[in-house]
Amino acid sequence: MTEQEFYHDYMQDIYASSGNDFTEEKFTEEMCDFLVDNAVIENYDSVFFKKDRQGRIDAWYINVERKELSLFVCDFSPSQKLRSLTQGDIEQYFKRAERFFLKAKTDKFYQDLEESLPVYNVARDIHQNLNQISKIKFYLLSNGKISDRFKGLSDKKIEDFDAVYDVWDMSRRARIAQSGKDKEDIVIDFTSFVAGGIPCLQAFTGSNSCKSYLLAMPGEMLAEIYEKYGERLLEQNVRTFLQFRGGVNKAIRNTLKNEPEMFFAYNNGLTVTAEDIVFSENRMITAKNLQIVNGGQTTASIFMAKLQDKNNIDLENVYVPVKLSVIESEKVDSVVPIISQCANTQNKVSAADFFSNHPFHKRMEDFSRRVLAPSPDGSLIETHWFYERARGQYGNKQAKMTVAEKNKFTKQNPKQQMFTKTDLAKFENTFIQLPHFVSKGAQWNFGKFAEEICGKKSEEQKGLWDKNELQFNELYFKQLIAKAILFIFLDKNIMRQYWYGGYKANIITYTLAKFANTVASEGYFIDFMSIWKKQDVSSALKQQLLRLAEMINEIITDTDENVTQYCKKELCWKKIKSMGFKLNESVIKELIESEDEDYQSISARKDQKIINDINAQVAVYNKGLEYWTAIISWAKGSDILSEKEMSILSSTLRMDTTPPSEKQCKVILAIEQKSIQEGFFKDE
Repeated sequence: MTEQEFYHDYMQDIYASSGNDFTEEKFTEEMCDFLVDNAVIENYDSVFFKKDRQGRIDAWYINVERKELSLFVCDFSPSQKLRSLTQGDIEQYFKRAERFFLKAKTDKFYQDLEESLPVYNVARDIHQNLNQISKIKFYLLSNGKISDRFKGLSDKKIEDFDAVYDVWDMSRRARIAQSGKDKEDIVIDFTSFVAGGIPCLQAFTGSNSCKSYLLAMPGEMLAEIYEKYGERLLEQNVRTFLQFRGGVNKAIRNTLKNEPEMFFAYNNGLTVTAEDIVFSENRMITAKNLQIVNGGQTTASIFMAKLQDKNNIDLENVYVPVKLSVIESEKVDSVVPIISQCANTQNKVSAADFFSNHPFHKRMEDFSRRVLAPSPDGSLIETHWFYERARGQYGNKQAKMTVAEKNKFTKQNPKQQMFTKTDLAKFENTFIQLPHFVSKGAQWNFGKFAEEICGKKSEEQKGLWDKNELQFNELYFKQLIAKAILFIFLDKNIMRQYWYGGYKANIITYTLAKFANTVASEGYFIDFMSIWKKQDVSSALKQQLLRLAEMINEIITDTDENVTQYCKKELCWKKIKSMGFKLNESVIKELIESEDEDYQSISARKDQKIINDINAQVAVYNKGLEYWTAIISWAKGSDILSEKEMSILSSTLRMDTTPPSEKQCKVILAIEQKSIQEGFFKDE
């Protein structure tokens, strides 16, 4: 795919998701969401402020703990052809963002702004937190292409603040999409920290798929690498866990402060993977796509301790033990999560940390590939709602398709009907009335949702899946899509309302949560299946939701606090729950009562049980006689499997003539998992 072709497809997706209105705002949100998903940024809030003399800002985020302010400016044009972005263009956009920052430093600037506008909160918070900011990260988001003559931009000082610059254009996005990884490669050059690279010991190099190394990484180097790349260094599961471990580990801080030379002896160190390294004369020169799969808290704590206590913490004598596994790129996606799981078994890491491969996700993925949604216009064309269990699946599916195959795929799997794990968590936590969770950001909210599904390992608490996995059936999936349709309706229409001034994401989750709360308090249920069948929202419900959204907007902006911070608090949700709101009669007629809801749920669970039974039989049969014979041979002569288990397992030897029953197949699959945990190797 050429860059122009990528650009064309990308812009069509933007137009489709924005309804051709507010395309610039939608583009900014999509780019920022992409950066969040790739851990380039932690979070963002939209602003869309533009005045010649006061500068420009389209989104922003402040991390007081890291003393970082992120400011985003957007360069967007509805041009059909991919246009060039020159050195002068780039410098001009960044100057506008710099001008905004310098204005925001003064108290008069925010005091002269309209308090109901998002930019008021931005300017006020920048002014009030100046002493907590040491670095400003400027981002330019462009749907153009950087000119080949672009010389780059050097980091610099803006008064007393460090300023760094980053440009995300269509060429950069196209390269990532074409790589099949859906994330940008990171190549760390260790010679920029230590002359000749970092000393490194080869531990095991006898396998083509995995080579192992041991090293002692200087604490100063680790802190600098983490400062530059942040959470992009952390494997996804570690990232999910780390966000709930706020602050610096006290034991680590005390060692850094009082006994830095003993850090290597006291600390368990890091488990790290990479796709490739350059190794020469017992030194590691570079590493490609370094990922910390265990030791994320150690890394973050070293960085934060140094940042917050420069005068008392010196990392010169701090060294961190590191075990590095170099995994060939073709096996990274399958091997790294296993290394992460094994490395974290001794920690109080919840099952949420290994959630991507959880059966819940796999079942949702199966439904999304199998269940066809009705056409909203009454035609015969049915489509899928494509669920990305793993990042980049949607693009990777099309990577090797011909043009005709790709057209067929996108017709049956429209891009605007693709949703991710974080989207799913947002839909669900909104309708179980946790809008303050959703308002805390995609990754944080996903982590909390994952805990509900998987349970909490540290507290030996069962999750919803273990309690009753039958509830996650085809009905659940269709209701989930109905929730997505409600979200999409508000997302497309809120910005068109005369009263809208910002905080769209907060307004949407609070509007739908309040609606769900009101419906439940009246003794009704939302008829999600009606929305699923129509693939649309009724006119009456559309009007009701937009009126409710206006009321929500009035309440969340009626605060002296930063609005986005206020929306993260349960106090905000309690206030909105107590707000007077009456359902229209026309909407009440569309709701269903408990008997209908109970019938749907019971029927769907019965269907799911039948599907589970069939799937178990198919799985046992597909693995083949040779596979089951290998497990039986492996288990013979040991007490790993009981006599009863061996007897049931032996029924697989007769499956060509007398197949095991559905119940037996479930037991056989459980025996298989037990055998693998006890040391049976699948390839034997």
